[in-house]
Amino acid sequence: METAAIDFSPFGLDADWPSRRWLELIHGRHGEGVRGVRLGHASTSAMVLACTYPRSSFGEPEAATMLDPIRELAFETTYTQVNLALHQIKTSGARPDGLISSLVRYASQQADRYREWANTHWGADVASTTRLASWQSGFSLAYPDVYVIVHACGVDIDELRLAAVSDLSAYHHGVDPLEAGAMHWELWANRPELVYDDLTRPLVAP
Repeated sequence: METAAIDFSPFGLDADWPSRRWLELIHGRHGEGVRGVRLGHASTSAMVLACTYPRSSFGEPEAATMLDPIRELAFETTYTQVNLALHQIKTSGARPDGLISSLVRYASQQADRYREWANTHWGADVASTTRLASWQSGFSLAYPDVYVIVHACGVDIDELRLAAVSDLSAYHHGVDPLEAGAMHWELWANRPELVYDDLTRPLVAP
């Protein structure tokens, strides 16, 4: 994977994890180019994905546009959170009709309410957080020139500390040919298993 074109410093965990770290490029959802960088961290019991986006990926709040870039950042957070949870489904039952469209609608509704999300601190930096099933996710506006989104499973998102990563050599770049085309977080063997009820319950919660 070519990392020389990354012209900003991604953020990762400011901690020594005893096992795996990796880097993935984040592509747009509709054939767009690279929008950001995901730094993954996994142990046998937890995973943290730190996603860094140049602010230009979402537009600037001062720009004359109908879109709210912070709401779009919140939707990026909830949409990815839904996908992360879906990849943990382990059940022999059929997927409920309309579940995917309902979850996308849920992600959009949660993003609309981003001003109501709980606040936490990643070190000295304020972040807004939301939860779905086994995932806690949040975003921060505290970093110059970039937005940072974090997804955590198996560890409390309130306990995280982030730091800019100038040397990416500690993050593997998908060199295993058996993993070609797969996202590393999908290959986390110890990820908690979910059933469809874990995702349908939030859809009917008041």
